[in-house]
Amino acid sequence: MTSDGGRLRRARLIERLRSAEQRQAAAEAHRAEAVRQKLEQLSERTRTLAQVYALRDTSRDGADLRSAAVLGGHLRDLGATAAKQAEHARREADDRLADLAVAERRLQKAEEGRRDLARAIHEKVEKRETVGARKTGTHLE
Repeated sequence: MTSDGGRLRRARLIERLRSAEQRQAAAEAHRAEAVRQKLEQLSERTRTLAQVYALRDTSRDGADLRSAAVLGGHLRDLGATAAKQAEHARREADDRLADLAVAERRLQKAEEGRRDLARAIHEKVEKRETVGARKTGTHLE
């Protein structure tokens, strides 16, 4: 029984470890998704702002026109950088979601293994208890 108890304790420990691993993967996936979302919003806002400055025609002289062109160029560059960062964040979020799926499968496998082991131990104990004492001796009736 000690070996069965030890095996069951080990299975429970593995299940707890897999559960912690799954929670960690879920937290990382959530963080990565939040970063992705923020970067995509930033990219969109920067792109929209660059379009607004490109359409503005309130320049009174050449210096105003030049300043607006420089600002528009900087905004386009920032938009391109933000778009690259958003794409990187999207890939990172996808990777974290894949890690989460793996962790969930490992947790499910650990839970099933522990349940199967507990069931097998329970059946083994029941089998021992239901087997009656055998008659001994050579007397035949």
